[in-house]
Amino acid sequence: MTSPVKNVFDWFWRGSALAEARRAFPVPGERESALAQRARQSAEAARNQQAPVDPPEGSVHANACESYRQAAYWALASLAARAGAPPELAYTEAMWDGLDEQLLTKATDRAERADALRAALRNGSFVYFAELPREEQVLLCSELQSLVELLFEKLNERSRVLLAVYFQSGWRLGVLVVLLLAGLAGVLVLRESRELAHGKPWQASSALPGGGCKSPAQECAESPSFFFHTHEEDNPWVEFDLGAAKSVSSVQVDNREDCCPDRAFPLTIEVSTDHQTWKTVARKDEEFKSWRATFEPVNARWVRLRVLKHTYFHLAGVRIYP
Repeated sequence: MTSPVKNVFDWFWRGSALAEARRAFPVPGERESALAQRARQSAEAARNQQAPVDPPEGSVHANACESYRQAAYWALASLAARAGAPPELAYTEAMWDGLDEQLLTKATDRAERADALRAALRNGSFVYFAELPREEQVLLCSELQSLVELLFEKLNERSRVLLAVYFQSGWRLGVLVVLLLAGLAGVLVLRESRELAHGKPWQASSALPGGGCKSPAQECAESPSFFFHTHEEDNPWVEFDLGAAKSVSSVQVDNREDCCPDRAFPLTIEVSTDHQTWKTVARKDEEFKSWRATFEPVNARWVRLRVLKHTYFHLAGVRIYP
């Protein structure tokens, strides 16, 4: 009994369908491939020999008719080799016995034309076609071309079936990837929507005149590089009031990038529920561009970031997550 996980994987990967297709259409043998190549070469010769759609008086399609007839013969021989028939080393009319009557009928525009097409295949030669009336040559050439194209469809059936399975697998895997990406995006959007510092007031230990945004904004046109800037002082800080005690487990800190990233460390993250007693939950002792601090969830109404030295303090952004 197969497991549900294996069944789901197989539904996306199409492994069973691919294996079944390969069993039904094994890799062509050397003889089958050689005969198919002859068929394609004869068909290409026929296309090169065909006269214009409206040839001048006296022009004939004898060469093209005979080349298409040869292409049909080699295509049938290739299909016979695929079915395991012994190789024919000389021309044999018996090869035409393997022609599907439905293909013969489908290649003609009228049912009564099937007999004429069958006779052309069995009796054809350059001389045979050259002696036919011009209108009959043109019509037979078109019918023989249609028949060859139908036979080529059968020759290409393996590639077509395998390609269909590959396409279906790719489509299903593509849908899976899209769903996974959509789910990941949804998780990220949900997480961002739960970001606790958004819209919450902040204050810094001091404010350098003309520097920074107005609380609670962390982005503003007048200060694109940082949202607050303290004076040079001992242990400068910035803190956020979440409005009520909330569970906090992660803080994203984005340092100022245009200048002086060394001013922001050593940096501690502290939390409090009463604005008097503070607990350190994370510390950064080296220079950083962006720092994602994670820790065991704690209850906090106030979250404070403090530099443990005499310095200026400024940051580009702070995000707080539950």
